[in-house]
Amino acid sequence: EDRVGEKQIETAYYSTLVKVALNKDSESAGPVQNLDQVIYRIKLPGPAILGEGKPENQNHAIIFTRGEGLQTIDMNQDNYMEEALKMRNLLQEFLTEDGIRQPSILGVREHIFTGSVSSLAWFMSNQEHSFVTIGQRLLANPLKVRFHYGHPDVFDRLFHLTRGGVSKASRSINLSEDIFAG
Repeated sequence: EDRVGEKQIETAYYSTLVKVALNKDSESAGPVQNLDQVIYRIKLPGPAILGEGKPENQNHAIIFTRGEGLQTIDMNQDNYMEEALKMRNLLQEFLTEDGIRQPSILGVREHIFTGSVSSLAWFMSNQEHSFVTIGQRLLANPLKVRFHYGHPDVFDRLFHLTRGGVSKASRSINLSEDIFAG
């Protein structure tokens, strides 16, 4: 109800990408004050609905990325300088046509550095290697089928932005977030 002379306050919700900048005092050795710098701010259509952490974070973070290629990496993975040198050639694969259309997911070998922590971690690391790296690559070539992606894989950003993201978007869907994109 609008009343004359009163302003109606509308609540707005934003998702914000923040960069922390440390101010150093010239006399002290350590940082003195933390300053948050807003890099991007995107207005949401309503209050945020929280779902599962990992898939929600992956899908939401896409809007803050730039460029045409998008690489997702898990917390238990490592990346080496040698792997970064391959990225230029890997991105060129998006320009090739192998069949009906250009690829939308490019497979990269996964290296899990936590595999040496325990025997169970070693077993899970080897299981991941045999399923993702060997099994799924066989399905991709020659069968042209992809059911799963490993986290260092590179995605065609625009393709996945227009098709629901790289992870499942609903808590009620009983599906691994890794299988959704494939």
